[in-house]
Amino acid sequence: MKTYHVTLLALGMTVFAGSAHAQLLVLGESSAAQCYQYALTGNKGTRTAFETCSKAFDAPISKRDQAATHVNRGLLYMRKGDEDKAAADYLAALDIKPDLTQAYVNYGAALIRQDKYDEALEALNTALSFKDSSTRAEALYNRAIAFDYKKNYKAAYLDLKEVLDIRPDWELAINLLSTYEVKPAG
Repeated sequence: MKTYHVTLLALGMTVFAGSAHAQLLVLGESSAAQCYQYALTGNKGTRTAFETCSKAFDAPISKRDQAATHVNRGLLYMRKGDEDKAAADYLAALDIKPDLTQAYVNYGAALIRQDKYDEALEALNTALSFKDSSTRAEALYNRAIAFDYKKNYKAAYLDLKEVLDIRPDWELAINLLSTYEVKPAG
């Protein structure tokens, strides 16, 4: 059996899966539903969006919608570049719903952006420990980024390969994987 050594050719890891895919659905005409729409449509964290999301907590909403609104507002904070507030929202969501994989995935991304790679890996490993397969590709993608920053290139490469097993046409993962070169160990 051949052993392979993975080396990084170029570091281009500034895009995180969480910011593109981990908003949570809230239905209806409420502020929480409007907050979801802001997160879904790529709002960059406008004052109106933050006010709407924050207002959602003043109305009587379910625990599930409270957690979802924290995730959605956290996503807006990440887009605005405020990872501290984003992380606080993800943790608030997890206090309400501890099995919310989207919150773990996004929390991991926020921690990566704060250069807290060990904590990010812990959050992403927790997300991967749940049977919720809807966030698996995003969790693996973000974990690959954390592994890469920690210079664990083999683990990063293997995670990216698994991402493409799940989502073969995901351009972000394809592009990131293309920055690696696999050579026989010598």
